[in-house]
Amino acid sequence: MKELKINISKDYNKILGGREKKISEFSGEDFRERFLDEGFNIYDRITIELDGVLGYPWDFLDEVFGTMARRHGAETVWGKINLVSQHSAHVVEKITYIINHSRKEKMPD
Repeated sequence: MKELKINISKDYNKILGGREKKISEFSGEDFRERFLDEGFNIYDRITIELDGVLGYPWDFLDEVFGTMARRHGAETVWGKINLVSQHSAHVVEKITYIINHSRKEKMPD
């Protein structure tokens, strides 16, 4: 089984931006494109370490995890992603909410 391990604070940045690259540095869009878009199809499991970051903007989380859930469906995302946190349980709760409440987009006919 191929696994990708991402420590957001070490592999990306300790200070995160908002949703889009054009608005802020270290955005959710940039993170998703760099780590998840391609990796989602290559790896069987993606473990994401959440600790060590100085806060998670809602827009960042929705762009990363909401977009993945809208593209692939919540069940598929939960089958691939493993969230790890010793100190950020509230962030795991936010991500859980976002994934579970994001509806999969229908593909155009």
